[in-house]
Amino acid sequence: MKSKYLIIGLLLFFLSISKTFAQLLTSSDRLKPTYFISLSFGTQMSGIKDEDFVSSNYSPLVNVTAGKWYFDNLGFQVGLKGFYFYTIADDEKHHYNYVYGEAILNVNNTLNPERKNRDWDLNIHAGPGFFYNHFYDKPNFCANLGMQNNYKVADKFKASFDIAAIIGWDIYQGNTDILPGMSLGLIYQF
Repeated sequence: MKSKYLIIGLLLFFLSISKTFAQLLTSSDRLKPTYFISLSFGTQMSGIKDEDFVSSNYSPLVNVTAGKWYFDNLGFQVGLKGFYFYTIADDEKHHYNYVYGEAILNVNNTLNPERKNRDWDLNIHAGPGFFYNHFYDKPNFCANLGMQNNYKVADKFKASFDIAAIIGWDIYQGNTDILPGMSLGLIYQF
């Protein structure tokens, strides 16, 4: 129950931050969408070793994010990932919640700030998060690291393909653990 209030509080805080630096904005800059929300679905597995690539080790992945672009190439997002994974050690569902905050770097706009076609973006995102494993009834601090391809499909909508991983200590086996995943989703910009 406390994690639900933490998620809502973090989301409201980061989405309420406004630009406080002085600059000259053109009318087209003011019309650019800076806020976004996204929902994606995919699959994840526990581990990346050869023995982890078995069908019983895959589970569904849900990822919800909300964020803001502060510059053309730099933004911030908060997210929630879940909700369970399997391991090769047992047949149990390991339920978890992962709440995280990340910096986002738009690689295209960083390398070419004057580019005209902005229908496709390649983003790198990374940041810390709070991982709660309900199976072990244990909290943990982890990192999320990933790469995302976005393609504009409508005026305020982008399709996304994200490859990311939760990386931490003692997530499920008592040492350095990783939960890699891939997901497809939709981003709404406003």
